[in-house]
Amino acid sequence: MKQLTPEDKKKLLSNAFWDKNVDENQLYDFIIGKIETLPFFDKKLIFCRLLSTYDWYTLIKLVPKKLLREALADDVLGRLYPKELKEKYKYAREILFK
Repeated sequence: MKQLTPEDKKKLLSNAFWDKNVDENQLYDFIIGKIETLPFFDKKLIFCRLLSTYDWYTLIKLVPKKLLREALADDVLGRLYPKELKEKYKYAREILFK
């Protein structure tokens, strides 16, 4: 599986938040764990947007494993729709974190 460069990740993050005024560098710093929060965004919103935008294989290249557990938490998955998307990620969480 080809790894994403930091520039690739920034572009994906920027594309996921095309309708928001957010700096892709700040999003990247958040995803890599360099910063804990972003002004006007909560972590759950960021994770929800990424889960709704990208397929599983892109997500595991984009989001570090240490943040995946948080991204797949019940309070994040509860925000997803349709129901099938929630179920898909619940199943992925079960497999990933057995």
